[in-house]
Amino acid sequence: MATALKASGHAAEAHQSLEALGRGEVAVSLVVVHLVDALAGALAEILPRLTGDAKVIAVLPRSALDQTVEIMQGSDRIASIIVAEQLDVNELAAMATRVLAGDIFGLEKVVPWGTKIHSALVGDYQEKSLAIAQLSEYAELMGVRRKYREAIEQAVDEMLMNALYDAPVDEQGRPIFSDIPTKTRISLRVEQKVVIQYACDGRRFSVSVRDAFGTLERDTVLRYLYKCLHSEQQIDRKTGGAGLGLYLIANSASRVYFNVLPGVATEAVCTFDLETPKIQLQAFGFFHERIDAGGRLAAGPSRKLPAGANFPVERREVPSRTPTAVLVALSAAIAAMFALIALLAWPRLFGAAKSSVLITTEPAGATVEVGGKPRGVTGTGGLVIDNLTVGEAYPVMATLDGYEPARAVVEPTKQRATVRLELAAKTASVNIISDPSDAEVEIGGKIVGRTPIILTSLPPKSAQAAVIRKTGYGDGLLPFEVPAPGKTAQFQSTLAVSPDYATVVIQSTPPGAKVWKNGELLPGVVTPTEEILIEAGKATSFTLNLEKHIPVNFEAEPERGARRKTFTRTLVEGTALVVRANVSGKGTVAGVPECRGRDVKDFVCVVKPGTYKVSFNGSYGASGDQTVEVGADAAIAKFEFGFVEAKAGSKLQLKGAGMVSKAAFTEGKRVIYVITDGNIAPKEVTVRAGKTVYVP
Repeated sequence: MATALKASGHAAEAHQSLEALGRGEVAVSLVVVHLVDALAGALAEILPRLTGDAKVIAVLPRSALDQTVEIMQGSDRIASIIVAEQLDVNELAAMATRVLAGDIFGLEKVVPWGTKIHSALVGDYQEKSLAIAQLSEYAELMGVRRKYREAIEQAVDEMLMNALYDAPVDEQGRPIFSDIPTKTRISLRVEQKVVIQYACDGRRFSVSVRDAFGTLERDTVLRYLYKCLHSEQQIDRKTGGAGLGLYLIANSASRVYFNVLPGVATEAVCTFDLETPKIQLQAFGFFHERIDAGGRLAAGPSRKLPAGANFPVERREVPSRTPTAVLVALSAAIAAMFALIALLAWPRLFGAAKSSVLITTEPAGATVEVGGKPRGVTGTGGLVIDNLTVGEAYPVMATLDGYEPARAVVEPTKQRATVRLELAAKTASVNIISDPSDAEVEIGGKIVGRTPIILTSLPPKSAQAAVIRKTGYGDGLLPFEVPAPGKTAQFQSTLAVSPDYATVVIQSTPPGAKVWKNGELLPGVVTPTEEILIEAGKATSFTLNLEKHIPVNFEAEPERGARRKTFTRTLVEGTALVVRANVSGKGTVAGVPECRGRDVKDFVCVVKPGTYKVSFNGSYGASGDQTVEVGADAAIAKFEFGFVEAKAGSKLQLKGAGMVSKAAFTEGKRVIYVITDGNIAPKEVTVRAGKTVYVP
């Protein structure tokens, strides 16, 4: 970075840390700081130490619009942000020159030397459309890909709209168009035209838009961007609102600069990297013309302002005595200028030549607009547009329902020219649904998905047929016709239940009960249910379980092929019987089928008040029975076991379980048979809940 700063014509010092910078005031013109690692928070210490008009260029490790805005809002000393990922030393040098010398206006400041710059004047909405069309045509000629052209066109449209209708102010500094609706604005022509410049070197596309008012303020730009980044309801396209436009520009360009000469001019500059897969903001800056106390440009004493002027409009050298040869040359140039004026004025005085253009479209039937005004509909032989001025450029657009618009710029000649516009058809959408849903869809022998499904790849206006399949239902054949381009159509197939199956619908009072089918929970199914497919000709058991209600069991055996056989059950409130144990296992509440063999991790059985026998079987041979009285309040059956474990080289002999290393028992005294070296010996132990006794 130090080399780049020296290239800007200034002395530069490089420091690796804040400590190396020393203490006290920092008396410099410019500080460039890389906000990474230990220097990530360096601005908080550096900014208060700066003196005079010192400015800061902050270098971020990666692109982040929100961080860029936050840093810029932190201090007016921060002139610009640049990203280190694709840092170009030439670009850093140019940015330092803009900050230090104030030489800011003009696209030539940001494009490589020798790159041709194109320019145009824009005074109304029609000229804006023409300028964008010409810029897009130039970009296409330069090989700029479509996705980049679309981003460029969007940014330029926002820049021109802001310059034409947001920047103009009256003598009191009030916006001229603030109270005029947008539809009315675009029909007006501004007195001070906007200048647009654009250029491309193959790697970058650069564009600038300059107005003649200089009313844009730094705080306004940053406030709009912050609001768009953080507000839930982002800035709308209201009368006089440019915030959303600025946000769109910052998200579609690689570099965004604002050059301001208050009261004289504002210039917005955007560049677009054409070689990166994704455009991200790499640099952002807000620059002012620098003027010293004597009314001179800060870049040097030879550039003094004219007497009585507050700000420089152009940079002029101090006039020197003009040689005689120069005066002769100027006289000849003036004579040539008058001749040129006469040549240009001739068509206006005596009428410019007129011609016509034949517009043909594929397909025919498209509406043609020339210069934003409808001129007719193309037939099989096209459409002749007459009364066009020879040599003048006209934007042409053809539109047809179901097709993307086609655009071109035509320049009539003395002979009638023919322009052919091909309109790309929009896709047609087909929405296929079925009853029941989640059925397989096959078209042309290929599985395309499951219902509901939206298809956009079928040829418009073509005849198609879909086969709809789902287990338990007969196949459905669905013939349909794809709609016209850009249109959407929906088609439905109702499937009949296969004779081997039937469907049931289960309702409950109150609703929301979980459903078990043949002892297995149906995931995500609660009452009232959608159709549940079951086998016909045999009974299927269902259990409904709702928190704080007694489960309900019933069997369903609908006739073959039946659909939506409805079963309604009422669930009665009950009391929770909870089963817990200090070992893993399963519990059973006698007489309650839905509470049989359930894991004690989440064993909650809702029952009527009464007496219940609860049994438990778990790991390490743990088993037990309890009798529990259930009343109005929840009851708990808790099984607690202690453990007996054989030491190394020994085993426990349990009745019905053989030899084991560890066993679980309820509390109390026990006689355990221990096998050591083939010998069996009884051992009396005292078992306590949660404790382990080691034998022998």
